[in-house]
Amino acid sequence: MKPLISVIIPVLNEEDGIVDILEHVNSLAGNKEVIVVDGGSTDQTLQLAEELADQVCETEAGRGHQMNYGAQGAGGDVLFFLHSDSWLEEGSLLELEEVMQKQEIIGGCFSLKIDDDSWPLKFIAWTSNLRAKYLNLIFGDQGIFVRREVFEQLNGYPEIELMEDWEFSQQLAKQEGKLKQLEHKIYTSARRWEKNGTWRTIWLMHKIKFLYLLGVDPEKLREIYRKG
Repeated sequence: MKPLISVIIPVLNEEDGIVDILEHVNSLAGNKEVIVVDGGSTDQTLQLAEELADQVCETEAGRGHQMNYGAQGAGGDVLFFLHSDSWLEEGSLLELEEVMQKQEIIGGCFSLKIDDDSWPLKFIAWTSNLRAKYLNLIFGDQGIFVRREVFEQLNGYPEIELMEDWEFSQQLAKQEGKLKQLEHKIYTSARRWEKNGTWRTIWLMHKIKFLYLLGVDPEKLREIYRKG
């Protein structure tokens, strides 16, 4: 029996792109429900989402908190967390359905591709995929998915300001079962690199990871991230 996939999308002031992402997800073949979790948008995000999503809920801002909130109301056997600036290859959810019928697989991610053909961003995607595959360090733009019962055993994402996906993937990797990186690609927007500059953004991301490993508080890291 094919599992039901709950596609959970946390959003905040995404009126410019919310229709595109929801129409895209709705067009994908697969047994799915689409849940949008709004963190207090002041634009038209909520109204636009209500026309296209199966569920739309409101809560306080914070990606970890929003994803946990969406999971509470999800009916799926598999929870799939999707960023609002990401999209999937056709057939992605069908591959996810097939993989999650294997009981030894408890979660995983898709293969990352950044929407830019410059060699620095190709390299970033390549190293991200290697890190996820061999170190089980998965970031949210790689499309994390997990069995519902495992997610509940872990009490969901840590509700911290930043690096909640890093922490969650580390806890997930410690559970009994295997993680799987799927062949189908998840594409993420290059807008943050284009806006702030490729090399500057790469440096910032590595700086945040390094500071996190040194024990810097996620709230402080969030301030650094926002300042760019």
